[in-house]
Amino acid sequence: MPAHDAVAAPTKRRRFQRRPDQVAAARRFVADALARGSEHGETARLLVSETVTSTLGQAASGLGAGTFQVAYAVADGQLRVEVSDDGGPARLRRRVHGAHGQAGRGLRLVQTLASRWGVREETDGRTIWFELDLRAAVQRRPRAQRPAPTRRPSRHSPRRPSG
Repeated sequence: MPAHDAVAAPTKRRRFQRRPDQVAAARRFVADALARGSEHGETARLLVSETVTSTLGQAASGLGAGTFQVAYAVADGQLRVEVSDDGGPARLRRRVHGAHGQAGRGLRLVQTLASRWGVREETDGRTIWFELDLRAAVQRRPRAQRPAPTRRPSRHSPRRPSG
């Protein structure tokens, strides 16, 4: 398997209905570009979920109306994913969410995990895109050091005479 765990692929595109149940379908579509179980694949799946969910939430036409398109390509050790909507000229809005809110962190995740990302806005919709460098080693977080378990004398061990 190549070091960057990518399957060579030309640009692939697929159009989806603008519905929440299509987020999983979009994830599966892009996951085909990477080796099963790879850490890059898991990151790509997360970022596709976040960009598609953002597209659903930002649509000028409203949830359930219209479509969005997902396109991806692997070239030179880079995965590039584009999520485009047909939502009209509404601009991407930055929302303020409460500290304990369940929503509003998707594009921050994209900013943190992607090698590069951006937004293209046009009169007929917008495209949120990101790239992952598949050649870069995925940094593993060290496991937390656990203290060695303390041993208790068993009830059946002989007692030492006190002396």
